[in-house]
Amino acid sequence: MNALRIIIIIAWRNLWRNPRRTVLTAGTVSLGLGLLLVFLGIGDGSHRQMIQGAVRLGGAHVAVQAVGYQERGGIERTLSAEQIARVSSWAQSNRKQLGITQVLSRVFASGLVSSADGATGVRVIGLEPAKEKGVSSFHEKLIRGDFLISTRDNTAVIGEGVARKLKLEPGEKFVLMVQAAHSPEIQSLLLRVAGVMRTGLEDFDQATILIPLPTAQQLLKLGDEVHQTAIVLDQLEHSQEAAEDGKRRLGPEVEVLSWLDLMPELRDFIKIDDGGSYVFNSLFFMIIAFLVANTLLMSVLERRREFALLDALGFTPVRRFLLVILEAVWIALLSVAAGTGLGYAGHLYFYHRGLPLSLFYSSEVSAGGALIDPVIYSHLTWTRIFGAAQLVFALTFLLALLPAWRGAKGQDAHLLGQA
Repeated sequence: MNALRIIIIIAWRNLWRNPRRTVLTAGTVSLGLGLLLVFLGIGDGSHRQMIQGAVRLGGAHVAVQAVGYQERGGIERTLSAEQIARVSSWAQSNRKQLGITQVLSRVFASGLVSSADGATGVRVIGLEPAKEKGVSSFHEKLIRGDFLISTRDNTAVIGEGVARKLKLEPGEKFVLMVQAAHSPEIQSLLLRVAGVMRTGLEDFDQATILIPLPTAQQLLKLGDEVHQTAIVLDQLEHSQEAAEDGKRRLGPEVEVLSWLDLMPELRDFIKIDDGGSYVFNSLFFMIIAFLVANTLLMSVLERRREFALLDALGFTPVRRFLLVILEAVWIALLSVAAGTGLGYAGHLYFYHRGLPLSLFYSSEVSAGGALIDPVIYSHLTWTRIFGAAQLVFALTFLLALLPAWRGAKGQDAHLLGQA
C-alpha cells in the first residue's frame, strides 16, 4: 500500500517535469470533451423542441385510440363513450404520478372543401377549442382572423394553403363534405372561416382545417365517440412510462401509444440524426486519440534512461507499467474535470441564449414532419455528462496501455549510456 502511494506521488510529479506537454495533452482531451458535451446538448435540445413542437401541433405525449387505428386508420374506428370515461378516470387518478397536465378529445377525417373559386381535399381535425388553446400552438399560428371560440358555432380555422387555393378570407363561407361513419352517406356542412393559420409545415398548411369537436361529431354522425384521446404531460421523459401504465390499466381493448409510436416519422428522423452525430463524434475523437496516443508514447520513449535506471534500482516491470498508467489516469482526471467544466459552461450559454438558426438558414426548416424552432436551446442531462466523462476517461486509459507496456520493458542502462 505504501509502495502504491509512492508510485502515485511520483506519477503526479512526473507530469509537471514537462508542464507544456502535460497541459497540451490534457487540454486536447478536455477540449474534445467540452465540444462533445456542447454538441450533445444542442442535439438533444433540438430533438426535444421538435417533439414538443409536434405535440403542440396536434400531437400528444401519449395517445389512446381504438385498436388498429394507428396502422390502418378508418373513420369507423372510434373510442366509445365508456372507453373515453375509463381513459379520463385513469388519467385523473394518475395525474400527479405521471405528470398529466391535460386530456384532450379529437376527431379526424378526410373531406372535400369547396367555394365559388374551386375545391380541394383536406384533413379535418375536430377539437376542443378551450382546452387546445391551453396546450396547442394553433392559435399562435394565426395570420388572419381569430381562433375557434364556441364549440357550437359552424366556424373553422383553415390552413394558409387552403385559403389560397379557395381564395377565402375570415368571415367568408365554404362547404365541407365528408363521409359519415358507419354509413356510405356523404354529409355536407356550410362553415364560416374564423381564421387562417400558417404553421410553417407545408403539408399541414396546404390541407388542414380545424373545427369544433361537437360540430365534427355531428357531421360524421359519431355521437359521443372520438378517434383519439390525447394526453399531454409536464415531462417528455415520462411518455414511455405513462404509455406502459396505460396499457396495463386500460387493457387490450384500446391501443395506448407514446409519442415514439404515435409519430414514427419524427422518431426515425431523430434516430438517424443521432446516428450521424455518433459517427461524427467518433471520427472527432479518433483524431484526438491519435494525438494523445502519440504524445503519451513519445513521453515514454524520451524517458528510456529514466526507465533503465528504475530497472537497475529494482523497480519491477509491473511497477513501471503502473507508473505510466497512473500518469495517464492523472491526465484523464484533469481532462475530465476541465472538459466537463468547459462543456457545461457552453451548455449554460446555449441553454439561456440559444443557437439562432438564422446563422445557417434564412427560412423555416422542418424535418420528420415537425418544425425546427428558429432558436435551438441546449438540453443536457447529468446522464449524458456522466456517460461522456466515462467515455473520455476510458479512452485515455486505453491509449496509455501501449506506452505503459513500452515503459515496462526492461532497458539496459549501460547500452543507453553509450548511445
